[in-house]
Amino acid sequence: MRPDDVPLLFQELSREFADVTDMSVAATGSLARGDHRTGPGGDVVSNLDLVHVVAEDADVPEVRHVVGRRMRRISDTFGIETTSVIARLPVFRQAGHAHYRISMRREWFCDGLELGVEGFELPGRDEEDPRTALAWMMQPVPYYLAKATSVDPTTNLAKARRAALRLADRFDLQLIRDGLDNLPRALHALIAERGVTPLESTARYLDAPTHPAVAQIVRDAVFVESMGLSSADSMVILLPSVPN
Repeated sequence: MRPDDVPLLFQELSREFADVTDMSVAATGSLARGDHRTGPGGDVVSNLDLVHVVAEDADVPEVRHVVGRRMRRISDTFGIETTSVIARLPVFRQAGHAHYRISMRREWFCDGLELGVEGFELPGRDEEDPRTALAWMMQPVPYYLAKATSVDPTTNLAKARRAALRLADRFDLQLIRDGLDNLPRALHALIAERGVTPLESTARYLDAPTHPAVAQIVRDAVFVESMGLSSADSMVILLPSVPN
């Protein structure tokens, strides 16, 4: 897929989900933000990331079926890997400072839950609850650090550093900028200095960063915090079945 195809992709997603009534769907990640990566030939190499919000736990199996069928067509048409995550509505609302929420494109491809523009709003301003905002903004750093223990260390360590810099820039944290070479120690220092209660995923990583299963432990905790579902129940990943 070429960069010029991104608007067409979003138009096609709106058509694909136009008749859906049991979920609200939006894009998140780099394509939603407009800072997606391109390869040497100029093709988009970033994945398409979508969030599918459901009201009831009982809706999840059917939503997974619908998402898999409809996103297969999108993935094949545009030759792009798609990652869909299903989120329970109460947790989606509580996780307003989560990284995927902050990255969302402020337009629903379908809004069966009638969340409206308010569905993109944060639950509170950073200055009103800075410790909570800090705890959520930390979450991607240990997530990528943990992931680096088992998958593509170079890429995931780089992602952890980028997440740390976003955290530092948002809250003007010099100790994070100075601690990029030892992010676990920098996070410990930030938690102590600001009196932050870390999310479970962050605490689990910092308690045992070298545990052989830490990547899965942190991943599961992140999904429960952010989506209200395990990663196995939440994620639908599709690779294109036709050449790009």
